[in-house]
Amino acid sequence: MRKRSARGTISHESVADAALAIADRAGFDAVTMRATAAEVGATPMALYAYFASKSALHAGMRERVLALVFAACVPRGTWQSTLEGLARGLYDVIRKHPNWAPVMAHHSGPASAGLSYIDESLGLMLKDGFGFDAAAKAYLCAVGFAVGSALSEHFIMGADDGSAKFLSHLKALPVRRPGRYGNLASLAAGLDGFPWNDAFEFGIRSLLTGIEAQRARPVEGPSKRRPRA
Repeated sequence: MRKRSARGTISHESVADAALAIADRAGFDAVTMRATAAEVGATPMALYAYFASKSALHAGMRERVLALVFAACVPRGTWQSTLEGLARGLYDVIRKHPNWAPVMAHHSGPASAGLSYIDESLGLMLKDGFGFDAAAKAYLCAVGFAVGSALSEHFIMGADDGSAKFLSHLKALPVRRPGRYGNLASLAAGLDGFPWNDAFEFGIRSLLTGIEAQRARPVEGPSKRRPRA
């Protein structure tokens, strides 16, 4: 049993961090008020002074995760760098902590930790000729790509040394399935490791290039059709 925390040593941040540690260790479903109280060495009733419900705790966890993401995002004066920084931050955090992914889906409104960064990102895009609609879509594309990339790696490869096992299975295809899946076997034979990092680099470069290309295209108005007789 954990030693009881001294009065005054518990805070909103420490409670949320304790809940994230439980999620890391045992999965998101293991996060309860009772388990979190035990993690910080307090009684469950004491925790309600910081979070009124489990839903409020989830919102606090989300704020802490996004604070970690945005703390690594340093705007460098262009919309490309801000979107890239956000994508890299999300990718790195979710890749290292896949059990935190459900926290990101908690509907608690925009996280205060990232409002200034998001506002600056949108401002840079508007200054460079984006409309509000296109700027919002570009931002959401960067977020979706980062989260999807991290979760794809986790779901396809699994945990621990899943990447090495996956590659080993592919390399064994010529023996296990002779005459079939030749392209996959040839691909695996030329790889020393599964190129997830390279795939992210390729993807973020392609995404930013595609957004730039869309921004440069002229906006077409509604087509004018001649009314039918």
